[in-house]
Amino acid sequence: MPYARVTLRDGTALNVYDSGTDSPAPPLLFVHGNSCDHTFLTPQIEHFQRTRRVIAPDLRGHGESDAPQEGYAFVELAEDLADMLDRLEGTPGRAVAAVGHSMGGVVALELAHHHPELVAGVACLDSTVLSPPGRPSRIHSLLDGLRSTAWQGYFLRYFEAAFDPMDDPQRKQAILERMLRTPQHVIVALFEQWRIADGAAAARACRAPMLYVASSRPRTDTAQLSELCPQLMHGQVVGSGHFLTLEVPGQVNAMLERFLEISGL
Repeated sequence: MPYARVTLRDGTALNVYDSGTDSPAPPLLFVHGNSCDHTFLTPQIEHFQRTRRVIAPDLRGHGESDAPQEGYAFVELAEDLADMLDRLEGTPGRAVAAVGHSMGGVVALELAHHHPELVAGVACLDSTVLSPPGRPSRIHSLLDGLRSTAWQGYFLRYFEAAFDPMDDPQRKQAILERMLRTPQHVIVALFEQWRIADGAAAARACRAPMLYVASSRPRTDTAQLSELCPQLMHGQVVGSGHFLTLEVPGQVNAMLERFLEISGL
C-alpha cells in the first residue's frame, strides 16, 4: 500500500496515505474528523486517486499515527499538515485542495488561514465551522464525563446523535467501534479545544474557493458562513447523517467534482 511515515519537527510520526495519478491539478489533501482516521474518506480517496494525487494522513492521536500528550489545538493540527506537506516528496511549495470531514474541515480552514500559500481551495464536509448557541454549557458536562472512567458511554451517546434513522445500522456500529479505538487523552484534548473553538476568524480570512456540504441535518449556518465567505458554494446531501462520506459517497463525490471543476482546481 502507498503509505509513508512522516516524522514532524516535534518528533511525532504521522501515517500518511499518498497515492494517485500525477497531474497538473493540485493534489487533494483529505483531512478526517475527530476520533476518525483517513479510511473514513476511503470512497473519496478511491474515486479521486484515479485522476490526481491524493494525500490522506491520520492526524496525530488517530489511526496509525503517534498519540503524544500534547498538540491537539486545531491550529496545531493544521501546523502538522503544513509540516507534513513540507516533508513529503513532491509537495514542498505546492498548493493543495484541502477536503475536511467534520473537525477536519475546521483544521483545513485553519491551514488556509495560517498558510494561504499552501491551500488552493477548501471543502468542508458537514463541519461545525461556526459555534452553535449553547455549546459551553453542554460541552462542560460532556467533558466531565469524557474525563471519567465511564468515558466510553459518554462518547457513544454524543456520537450516536450524529446519525440519522436512515443510516445503515451495521455501518453505524462499525463506525462507532472504530472511533472508540481513539485514546481517551486524545478525545478529551479535542473536546477541550472544541469548547473554545470558533472558526469565524479562519472563515473570514479565507480567500480560496470554498465548498460546504451539509448532511441531512446541517451543523453550521451556511447563510452566516456565506456572509463571512462570499465565495462560498454550498450543498446538502439527501438521506444521510453526519458520516456522509461513507453513507452517500456518490453524492459527496459529485459535489466535490463540480466544485473542483468550477474553481479551476
